[in-house]
Amino acid sequence: MASLLTRLCCSTLLIAGLGSFVAPAAMARSVTDMSGHTVEIKDDHPPIADLWFAHNEISVMLGAADRIRVSAENPVDSPWLFKVAPIMKNAHTGVRPDTANAENLLALNIGLAFVPTAAKAEELRRMGVPTLCAEYTTLPQMLQSMDMTAQALDTPEASKVAQSYRQDMEATLKQLSARLANVPAKERPRVLHIARLNPLQIDGTDTLIDAWIQTAGGQNAATVSGNHRPVSFEQIAVWNPDVIIIGASAGMPDAASPLRSLAAFKNGRAWINPQGVFAWDRYGAEELLQLQWVAQKLHPDLFADTDMHKATQAFYRKFFHYPLTDQEADLILAGKPPAP
Repeated sequence: MASLLTRLCCSTLLIAGLGSFVAPAAMARSVTDMSGHTVEIKDDHPPIADLWFAHNEISVMLGAADRIRVSAENPVDSPWLFKVAPIMKNAHTGVRPDTANAENLLALNIGLAFVPTAAKAEELRRMGVPTLCAEYTTLPQMLQSMDMTAQALDTPEASKVAQSYRQDMEATLKQLSARLANVPAKERPRVLHIARLNPLQIDGTDTLIDAWIQTAGGQNAATVSGNHRPVSFEQIAVWNPDVIIIGASAGMPDAASPLRSLAAFKNGRAWINPQGVFAWDRYGAEELLQLQWVAQKLHPDLFADTDMHKATQAFYRKFFHYPLTDQEADLILAGKPPAP
């Protein structure tokens, strides 16, 4: 009898204890960023500050638009982003990475931030904001950064989309490599990418721009290293590129510009780069479309079956869940904003 009473009492205490049970706090998990720094992130899917312009597109693509509370982007400069993900209009927009304040981020309960440099990431981490450096300059690094982002977001959707994007990128790279394998160097056009017209700036080697030029069957006409490098017309004339590609935000030079005297313009081989959710020619996820567009431009005979209109619509449908109309696809390919 004593033994039975003891068991009953223990059972009663256990049940009472369960009634007041408090679940433990969510376990933090470790994510290693692009600078090699390991960051602890809570598993409760905290609000996000995406402070790298190019990375906002990746966050949206991976299904985190509704978690972005602070964004480097704004509707004026990136209208397609806010059209595809209108919920981002509720975020604090236009917060540049160099001016982001940790105190303000913490006041907004930001539990995860993405930035373009290791230095900024370290600065925000010292102030208590879990921050990942997402920087990349090569195609393999871009895929690595996307995988890191999916791990940080920690959702089945993010993981699935990152894997699907990687598969599509690898398939595109395989196709480009196969079709361009027998194209000798002398038949690979020398391409100059102009980032700005006033002041005149170009993108050189050791950049993602250099990566897509070469991967798509071209050679970088510029002999300097880095992004947005100031340059004179005289230097461009010395390089005398076969092809000139100009960022959509820069626009075409006016009729009086000395650039118009270059062979690329005279031969009809100067083009405005497409621009959608992000500029295709910079550091966003639409790099996948950029590679196809440039390859077709540089080697039209080898890529006659590439339909960029359909490719653009398919990309937006698959990765942004946005059904681009024919008119919208035309606007993006022309580097123009959405219609009012």
